[in-house]
This record gives sequence, C-alpha cells and structure tokens, in this order.
Amino acid sequence: MPEPDFVGLNTAAQAGFKPHFAQVVAAARRRRRRRQILAVATVALLVAGSGVAVAARSDDSTPPARFGTDRTPDFIPTPGATPTADPVPGRQVLTGRPAVGDLTHVYLRWTECRNGCPLRWAGTDDGGRHWRTGPLPVPDDALVDLRSAGPRTMVAWYQSRSAPTPQRWIASADGGATWREVTPRRVDALPAGWRVLGEQPGPSDVPLVAVDPATGDLAQLARRSTLRNAAVVESVPADAGLWVTGRTGQHVGDGGRIIWTGGAVEVSRDGGRTWSRHEFPDDLTASDDVGGPAVATHDGRTVYAVGRVRGALVVWRSTDGGDTWARAAGTAQVGERTVRAAVRPDGVLMVQAGISAGEDPLMFASSDGGATLRAAPLGPGADPRPVPGGYAQTGWPDSKGAWLSADGVTWTWLDPPELP
Repeated sequence: MPEPDFVGLNTAAQAGFKPHFAQVVAAARRRRRRRQILAVATVALLVAGSGVAVAARSDDSTPPARFGTDRTPDFIPTPGATPTADPVPGRQVLTGRPAVGDLTHVYLRWTECRNGCPLRWAGTDDGGRHWRTGPLPVPDDALVDLRSAGPRTMVAWYQSRSAPTPQRWIASADGGATWREVTPRRVDALPAGWRVLGEQPGPSDVPLVAVDPATGDLAQLARRSTLRNAAVVESVPADAGLWVTGRTGQHVGDGGRIIWTGGAVEVSRDGGRTWSRHEFPDDLTASDDVGGPAVATHDGRTVYAVGRVRGALVVWRSTDGGDTWARAAGTAQVGERTVRAAVRPDGVLMVQAGISAGEDPLMFASSDGGATLRAAPLGPGADPRPVPGGYAQTGWPDSKGAWLSADGVTWTWLDPPELP
C-alpha cells in the first residue's frame, strides 16, 4: 500500500468543494481520492479520547439567506464555469459536505483559506435563513469528516496532516456550542435508533460505527464485514435493518490493478450481530470504486439490487427482505456509468446512471417492480438519506449545497451560506 498522501488528500478533498469544476475528470478524481482516503484510514485506528468537554464559542452571525428557487442550480453542474473571485485578496472560503440533521438543521465545516487557517463549523436552525458559526476544536491542518446524527448532534473524525496520529473523534450534542472527545465502544450489535455512519474505507476494512442522536456517543461493531470492497447502504430507513453491498472476489489485472468480482449484499436485522448474504450470479456492480450493487428499499421488505453487467442496467428484486431474489425484466444501456438507486415513499424505483456531467447522466423510474424502466427527468431522488421529517441528498463533491424533501418526491435546494 502506498504511503498516505496527506497533502494530496487535503488538496483533492478541498478541490471537491469548488463549484462547477471540470467534470470531465470527475470519475478519475473520485477513484484517486478514495484510494488516498483508504491509505489514510487504514493506518488510522480508532483510539480513546480524553472525554473532557471543550467549550467552543458560537458566533451568532447571520449571513445572507440563500434559500429558494431563484438560486437553484442544475442538478448536475455543468463543467467549465469559473468561480467568482473573492473580494478579499487571498481569501478562499472552502466548505465541506453538508451534514443534515433534519430539514431545518444543517451543518458543514468551513475554512477561509486552503492551508493553515482555523477550521470552523457553520450551522442553520431554520432551513438556511440564518447561520451560526463556531470553531472546531481540531488542529488547523486536520483532515475532518463532519457528520450529523440528529437536529443538534454532530460528530466528526479528524486527523492531523503534519503529525499523522491515530484517528480521533469529537462530538457536540448542543448544535456546536460545546464539543468533547469521544471514544467508540466496541459492541456485538449496534444500538437500535442510532445513526449508522457511512465511511471510507468501508466496513470490510473498518467495522461499522453508529452514533447516538441524543448524546453523540459512538458504538462500533467488533467485527468487520466479510464482503470485500464493501460499503454501507445509507439510503435505507433505519427500521429496514443494516445493509452492506460489496464484492466476493478479486483478481489482479494489467499493471497489478485489482479487479473486483462477484456482486453481493448482506443484511442484518439485529444491529450487526448476525448477517445473511445473497450473491448474484453476475459481476453486478454500481461503481468501479467501492461496493457492489446499489441497494434500494423503503420498507425493508421489497428490496432492489441495481447495477450494471457488461454495460447493461440489471435489476434484481426481493419481496421478502432479501431472503430470495428474482431478476426483473427492466434494463437499459448505461455503459460504465456509476449507478444509484432508491425507492420513493410512493413505491416508485428511481435509478440514476451517472453522477457527474462527464458521465452524461441518465435517470430512470419504474412503478411496476422493475419490469420496465422509463426515462425520467434528471433530478434528486435516487441517492437520498432519510432524516427526521423527510430526506436529504447532497451533490457533494460536485455541488456544495443539499437537496431537501419532506416526501421524497418534491425537492428544494439549500445553498451553503456566504460566510463573513
């Protein structure tokens, strides 16, 4: 495994927050970034924190509201646009992926220069009309992944780039006013009602972690997934169980490149204590980067596994929670596009093939259990995350804001703030 490239990782991650960057290289960049993240996190073991509360002053600044259809961008930003120059010389505000607690509470991390500036958080309690900011108690050069577990609960793992130490966690249960270091406790089963965090590397390398939405406490499974190159499925409702998608084998291709084979899914109904697996007969995959097929369900009983096989979209369907599967008739030519899928509350299966402009995205919908796939307007809905009161879908890293929906059908764009 190559040595971790901390500078390169930070540059790649920060570049992902620039609006409307060159999409034609997006697929290659995503693969490069994921390899870098894997290198970092493989050597970063979760360790104990001090448990001491850290006070973080919250600034009640109110940047201009940016919420509404007048600022709604294209769902897939087009390449080639040049960002507007910042009026303050040398200042370059960089924001991270939005962390959505519910439809009104959204958080993100931000800094006003590329290197060396203090890292901060920004949060809104009213759907983007007003924003609060405060410092993140981490080193200025830290890699930070900020996540939300509830309306006022945030957690973040961080690691210094200049002094590579084991990965650490901080948490806030009061909307960022105070922070404390936390230590994930090892468990045989994740507690019910806790939010599972999708991370890179996936659960085949680092066991699944879940966070208490009320306190920010963390729990981590004692065992890793038995699938290879696995990813947790974040789009399924909490009561649908834990779903992991991945591969069953691999071989070495030209130049030593690892080629993953055999698409499969695993599901646990008891918090990860026990798992059942289904392997699909072809190399069913939704991505060349991580995971196997895209898993989609709304109720945990009717479940779809969607991916591509030799350039054709393939849909498998289960009506008993993944115990048995049958291949549906619906198909379409999608080439090597990345596939995303979800089931809306009204039962419609949404499939998105291509997640950047360079992939020339396509959208499909099926209201007959995957028997037919009809072309649909390009828009959010195929890669949502359930949150209290509705759903959220981010365009990260291609878009900096978030799409929010109360019903999974009608979506509104939330732009990140223009922070002072």
